[in-house]
Amino acid sequence: MKAIFNSVRGAALLLLATILVSCGGGSSTTPTPPTPPDTQSAYYIDADSGSDLNTGFNSTSAWKSLAQIAAAPVPAGSTIYLKRGSVWYEQLTLPDSLITIDAYGDSALSLPRIDGSRLVGSWTDEGGGIYSAAVTLAADEGLGNLSVGGVMMPFLAWDTDAATTFASAADGTFSYRYPDTLFIKSAAAPSGVYRASVKFFGITAEARSDIIVRNVETRRFSLHGINFKDCLRCEVHGAVVSQGGGATIAAGLYAGNGIEFGNNSSNGLVDGAVVGDIFDSGISPQTYASNKTLSSITIKNSTIDKCGFAGVEVSVLSNGGTTGSSITGLTLSGLTITNAGKGWSGRRYGSEGNGIRIKADAGAGTMSNVQIDTTTVDGAAWHGIVLAGEIGTVNLHRMNIKNNGLDGIALDESSATGLKLHLTSSLVHDNGLYGFVYDSLTADGFELYQNTFSNNAGANLAVVNTQNTASKKVQNNLFYGSTRQIWSLGGLDGGVIDNNCYNNFANMFMFSFVAYNTVEAFHTAYSAYETSGAGGTVGLTDTVTGDFSLSSGSVCKTLGNASVGVTTDYSGSPFANPPSSGAYQYH
Repeated sequence: MKAIFNSVRGAALLLLATILVSCGGGSSTTPTPPTPPDTQSAYYIDADSGSDLNTGFNSTSAWKSLAQIAAAPVPAGSTIYLKRGSVWYEQLTLPDSLITIDAYGDSALSLPRIDGSRLVGSWTDEGGGIYSAAVTLAADEGLGNLSVGGVMMPFLAWDTDAATTFASAADGTFSYRYPDTLFIKSAAAPSGVYRASVKFFGITAEARSDIIVRNVETRRFSLHGINFKDCLRCEVHGAVVSQGGGATIAAGLYAGNGIEFGNNSSNGLVDGAVVGDIFDSGISPQTYASNKTLSSITIKNSTIDKCGFAGVEVSVLSNGGTTGSSITGLTLSGLTITNAGKGWSGRRYGSEGNGIRIKADAGAGTMSNVQIDTTTVDGAAWHGIVLAGEIGTVNLHRMNIKNNGLDGIALDESSATGLKLHLTSSLVHDNGLYGFVYDSLTADGFELYQNTFSNNAGANLAVVNTQNTASKKVQNNLFYGSTRQIWSLGGLDGGVIDNNCYNNFANMFMFSFVAYNTVEAFHTAYSAYETSGAGGTVGLTDTVTGDFSLSSGSVCKTLGNASVGVTTDYSGSPFANPPSSGAYQYH
């Protein structure tokens, strides 16, 4: 998050990162081949058998180092082939537009890997079970994370000195004193293979266009695995991005995402990526300067696991006072997002760890046209999905939001007016507090159609604060479980609550501190609500295994109203007319 360098040194490093590439083991005397002719369009790099004295024009004359890409330099229109099974301890900075990165070689071998780490040498005993190691850094490098034996170590933010930082720390944790000194807590002298991330990026392209990164792994970078800034038509296909982030970007502020689209990027795509063990967010489209426009970003068919801030973070950031920026046209589809806030960096800032976080900071700018479908958000430490700021109507369809530590979906906003949730054909179940909580006196409401809410610990639907307007609609849903089905402190007057299906139990509705035990009692008290709703045997197939389809005896069959306009159920099947209530159409 907030992936820019706010300090003078940070700004200088970011500039240097676009013109320098540091090659592990290389030196200023490394010979470079002649500049390739303009007609050459394919280059091969083999970390094991290549040589930087080769032409790089074919697999039998491959280069050895990634540094040759900038040293040659490789012209626009080129494809750079990286040898499967090879590992480069470098950073790949793309020198031009219209470049494709891809793998070649035996498909049984691992993806070509760009690893931003460096071996850590001797450790100094500081006393009290604390050991230190100085790391020599080039001008375009910075510390971020530390691993031992390939396993990421838990991180502690630096606090004054080593004794204070590790005062209550467990063995096996690490920190670093900016800019270049690592510290670990260990009951015995450190043993094993320690590697510290030093390269800011795995792959970086700034102010470029038509960049394609395909079938490549980036690992142990200190900031972003794949960094697209001001990038037009930049894409990632089939990449693996892991064990990254943790760099200092300002005093006391650490960051680092798996894949980032920044500022004036547009028409970007991530397809089939695997992202995990990231300090900050797994994949993040964001603006972090004034008057930037980020547009038309698609993230699909990817898995994201164990990211400290969010699995997917979409942010218009104030970043100390930026204004006038926007994000428009974001599509997330076919994602599996798990264990946010449960990786090596823990819960970023101590109160995050969300599966999907979509927010425009106050005064920074706006969002519009955010669409999310067929996505699972499971096991986040905090919210499954959190929405805030001037982000327009967020459309969620065919979602599975489950087992998250707090709320399945949280809309929590104190001032924005242009914010609304449209949730359809989704499963929201077994979350630690509420299925969906709406807490805003200013936002534009919500529309909940054809969803199944089940066994959310506090309540399936909670409305804490809201205006009395018609912009709140709860229709054709199925509410199941032994917790409160709908809990409201008031403010739903004027909205629509109808055609919903419930299992009856004591205190199933709580409106303005009055409990109602049946749908009929609720309707008697609020005559406008549930004129066509029903309570009884909802007939869910198997809630334990997560099968929320309807059985033949369900009272939810044909209970819905087709006028809500939802055409497909959670499984992708068409709804009948009239539809069943809930996320599944009974067939």
